[in-house]
Amino acid sequence: MDDQAAELRKIRATLKPARVPAKLRCLAVGSGKGGVGKTMISVGLSYSLTEMGYHVLLMDADLGLANVDLQMGIDPVYTMQDVIYGNCSLEDAVVQVKGGPDVLAAASGSPELVDMGNARREMFVNELIQFAGAYDFLMIDAGAGIGKGVTTFLGAVPEVMVVVANEPTSIMDAYSLIKVLRQGPNPPVIMLLINMVRSLEEGELLAERLNTITGKFLNVQLPVAGIILHDDVVGHAIRRRLSPHVYAPGSAPVKCIRELARFLASSASYHRAGGQLQRNMFDKLAAVGMGEKEVTAQ
Repeated sequence: MDDQAAELRKIRATLKPARVPAKLRCLAVGSGKGGVGKTMISVGLSYSLTEMGYHVLLMDADLGLANVDLQMGIDPVYTMQDVIYGNCSLEDAVVQVKGGPDVLAAASGSPELVDMGNARREMFVNELIQFAGAYDFLMIDAGAGIGKGVTTFLGAVPEVMVVVANEPTSIMDAYSLIKVLRQGPNPPVIMLLINMVRSLEEGELLAERLNTITGKFLNVQLPVAGIILHDDVVGHAIRRRLSPHVYAPGSAPVKCIRELARFLASSASYHRAGGQLQRNMFDKLAAVGMGEKEVTAQ
């Protein structure tokens, strides 16, 4: 182990930072609570942006309960962990999905990126920068909750969409996640994604309710990126290991996600995010977890 660590430090010392492509847009989808459709939306957005002609890399960053591959019906030979531990190149690990995005899958139950050694993490991030240069969007499906592995990762991404459903636990957990993310020194741009509502009016009322809470306790009003309507077809698709985009392309949730994708690709969305360059994100990811303490919501 000592020899291996020494070799990693030696390799790390020779690395030169890769140039971050100016066109790359990095967005993460997270949630305070599991089971609110976060991965379905990440997959759907990636499909929608691909349909619009963009080159998209979907990265499963939920290393505890990874399931992007399950929802897309793919069986990757290698995962992100294989890349990090040197078992394969990033190019070998990425799966090209017909009619959809390229996918970098993760293995469930593996150590979080923040818990991996500094040298391995920095090498992975450097390779990710170089590889992502061919893409227009890096879509990140992050884990749920407010644990260190989730919040430290989300805090590094320039734009974060927080998914919330119309149930008390989802609302309060979303508030907790937003609070933790805003406690960082350079918090990301945070947007709300309302999911699984019966009507647009219900979605607007839910966003208003959550913004009332964030306004009172955090002094912030968050923009609503999109509202996704509920349809039982989503559950049918997931049980068949298919994205709703493939299983039911004309369904209401898919239409809502396509509208969300059009917004995210618009100049209004880009300027709302401040047109942030991505160098800061990759620097943060490379240094993530180094001397940091877990932050918890009160």
